[in-house]
Amino acid sequence: MNRLVTLLALAVALGGPASAAAVSPYAAPLGVNNTDVVAGQVSVEGVIERGFGFRVHRDSAGAYLIKFDRRYFPSGCAAMVVSPNAAVFPVVTQSQCGGDFNVSLYDSGGHLTATGFQFIAREDAPQHP
Repeated sequence: MNRLVTLLALAVALGGPASAAAVSPYAAPLGVNNTDVVAGQVSVEGVIERGFGFRVHRDSAGAYLIKFDRRYFPSGCAAMVVSPNAAVFPVVTQSQCGGDFNVSLYDSGGHLTATGFQFIAREDAPQHP
């Protein structure tokens, strides 16, 4: 029984990483810069703490503007998810493909609230049949 468990664990350990790219479109080989995905961490003051390929401007407390470098999203379109560092509600808007992203962080009373956040953005290119 121990031999079977050991062989099964070895098969998963060796076969899992090799097959990850076939399962997930987000996976990239090691050492390859995936220009379809940008992630970062922004401080309450609007300073980039982690990540690259974007710029941040803090418009006011709880309102941030994020602009991505053109080389990261060739189609100009991206989808972004924000995870705040506090119990606030993030609202992310983009007026058009290639435009800046507006990140607004609201408290439970509906007021803009300054807090740091992390985000991940992925190119949202049109589907070709």
